[in-house]
Amino acid sequence: MPAALARPRVLAAAAAAISLLGVCGAPAQARESGPIVDVHSAAQLAPDGRSMTVTILASCPERWTVVEAVVSVAQPQSSGQASFPLTCIGSLRSFTVAVPSTAGAFQLGQAQASASVTISRGRTARAQDSAVVDVQPSVFVELAGTARLESGGSAVVIDVTTACPVGANGLQSRLNVSQGQAYGSGSYLPVCDGQRHTVTVRAAAVQGAFRAGDARALTFADVEYGGTAFTGVDDRPIQIVA
Repeated sequence: MPAALARPRVLAAAAAAISLLGVCGAPAQARESGPIVDVHSAAQLAPDGRSMTVTILASCPERWTVVEAVVSVAQPQSSGQASFPLTCIGSLRSFTVAVPSTAGAFQLGQAQASASVTISRGRTARAQDSAVVDVQPSVFVELAGTARLESGGSAVVIDVTTACPVGANGLQSRLNVSQGQAYGSGSYLPVCDGQRHTVTVRAAAVQGAFRAGDARALTFADVEYGGTAFTGVDDRPIQIVA
């Protein structure tokens, strides 16, 4: 191709690239000029109903100052609000915010959740998002640190404490205890009334024999709500005593 024809085409291509960069870059710059906040579609209800945990995504441009970053939750019988620790670093992050109830107790079902972020840097900018969220049960479970040896090592018994919100239904839940080559399991049923309940669970050995000393226990506490299963987990070292 003759040089005289090549140069205008190169210049035209460069101009087109600059023009395209300007078009594509404008939205990105606009996004960076203000805060962003987005409410997740599901929230978790504490077993006692006194708080609800909401997950949000939020960001704000570097060198801006956060004036306010808050999440609010409302149901017909209760509401609440909490702040979250947003800092302006220019990247989108996830925040898990526990919102306490100011009156009454939250319930399973649905709730109106809102989040807002206000920032300043010579001027003020604000972003807000609101959504109807599904309120799902959270499941608390805690194993005791000590188990008791029984039947010459053919089983151990250990206390398990659980709690789940009113409206959920406890499902058959498993407990596993392992110690070297020895392994055993047991089961229990969580009670969902908003209170903590402690039950003594017997884990019968299905392999080997237990002895006094260090071991490990793992439990999955299962409940059901709206046809969906939800699980609380505890996994910890324990001490087996005679």
